[in-house]
Amino acid sequence: MDNKEQELVLQATEQTSRRSFLKKSLAVGGVVGAAPLALQSTPAEARGEYGQYHKVFGNDPRYISMLLGSNMRFLSQPTYIGACSSAHEVYMAARDAITQGKRITVRSGGHCYEGFVDNDNGVVIDISNMDRIYKEGDYYVVEAGANLGHTYKTLFKEFGKIIPAGSCFGVGIGGHVCGGGFGVHSRQYGLSSDYLAGVELVAFNEWGGQATYPRKYFKGQSAQADDIVWAHQGGGGGNFGIVTKYFFKDLPDVPAFIHTQEVSLPWASLDYPQFAALIKNYGEFWTKNNGPESRFNALHTSMSMPKSVGGGGSIRLQLFCAGNPGLIDEFLDAIFSAAQLAQAKVGLRTSDHMGIQSQEDAPPRPTPPGSYFSLPWWYGTQYAAGPLIGARGKNKSAYMNKPFPEAQIRTLWDELRHGDYLNPSGTLQLSSYGGQINALSPEDTAVSHRSSVMKLQYQTYWFDPSQDPYHLGWMSSFYHKMYGEKGPVPDGVMDGCYVNYADMDIVNWQYLYYKGNYPRLQKVKRLLDPTNRLNHGQSIEV
Repeated sequence: MDNKEQELVLQATEQTSRRSFLKKSLAVGGVVGAAPLALQSTPAEARGEYGQYHKVFGNDPRYISMLLGSNMRFLSQPTYIGACSSAHEVYMAARDAITQGKRITVRSGGHCYEGFVDNDNGVVIDISNMDRIYKEGDYYVVEAGANLGHTYKTLFKEFGKIIPAGSCFGVGIGGHVCGGGFGVHSRQYGLSSDYLAGVELVAFNEWGGQATYPRKYFKGQSAQADDIVWAHQGGGGGNFGIVTKYFFKDLPDVPAFIHTQEVSLPWASLDYPQFAALIKNYGEFWTKNNGPESRFNALHTSMSMPKSVGGGGSIRLQLFCAGNPGLIDEFLDAIFSAAQLAQAKVGLRTSDHMGIQSQEDAPPRPTPPGSYFSLPWWYGTQYAAGPLIGARGKNKSAYMNKPFPEAQIRTLWDELRHGDYLNPSGTLQLSSYGGQINALSPEDTAVSHRSSVMKLQYQTYWFDPSQDPYHLGWMSSFYHKMYGEKGPVPDGVMDGCYVNYADMDIVNWQYLYYKGNYPRLQKVKRLLDPTNRLNHGQSIEV
């Protein structure tokens, strides 16, 4: 072995050992900010001419920051991260990874609930720099690396349009839209993926699985293109190819105002009959007012029920309305008793948990004309913009087509009000669903859940890795008590799970996520990625 070869081997060994040290430091809750001090940073590669993407290796100070997402349970050691700023660069990064025999995963916003972007010894293609948003003919073009906050702001300020997507501004649109895309405006306008008219993507169906140059597919272009766009309307991320651009059409106009309110009801003020009545009223209201033409479609509600520890805590209800604000009053009167409203705390917070003003140029706290606050749409949208957590977490989901059965209400009471789990972040969130979402049939897009009235998200968060078994065990036990071993199987009351709330625990995920649409998704998988270059724990099977 000559001196040059010895030098290369030493460099590779040094990079591997540094990545191992870094992973171990974080695994025990190490100080993230201190980790780069253990690295001897080297200059990033010169960008060179257009089309040369960056390779970020383990000895680069950026390495760890570009791997961490919203869930600190997951951290891998890829050979390098390919930071791309154009579709051409994505193509080159994919070809290089395949040439090296490396597995590929793709990162947009880092908000996956499971470790689907984890990729030890592989290549992570980071597309978060691809965030341009512009108009091209009749299409609103959003590059797949844009986060929701940037997308909302640009569409609002440049075009006066909105996309009915999620509330967390840091979520990347790349994975959000292809999983369906749901938010506070979805009852009124449908899902974000319902407006998808085309995609540009790098597929893997040439020369035995080699990457193809980015190609555009539009609805109406051909039967094949129709299938491809359809699959990206709810078929999930990391399945068919690397999306570089989304093309939306006929987006809704921005409302002038959004009316909002919060109601917080102490657990201590409720006995079981009162709690059961509240949960029944909530479900029955949305079952009754669920149709595509319901006058309540402009109203979105989200009820959070956190674990009561020591009898403390409160059930919190958030309401958003982009139509007649009187709908908020009607809803509150329908689900709460007069005595409950008398004990509830009614108000709107305009700062985050640290007391910092969290809205861009936010106006002073408004004065309510009734039981709601009226905010200009941009400020109201920011109010709902929850930050990324940065903790360890576990999430599960369920759709409901009817109100809660008595047995499930009793389980909720026993687990959340009186159970022995000592973590107030353990929460069940009940979001209103339906309306214009249910105007489409299960076959119109890959989103098969088109008859639900509520979407449920189970969630819990913690920081100490040594406590993983405790928190994961509680979540698994709670979910099992609600639905049994097979999960929320569609049975008239339950209707499966939401693919964007990924959950590796569920069995028969193919059916719970996609129901009857799964075979058609497999057809598109075989068309675009027949050798399964893109794969993770719950990716569409070839």
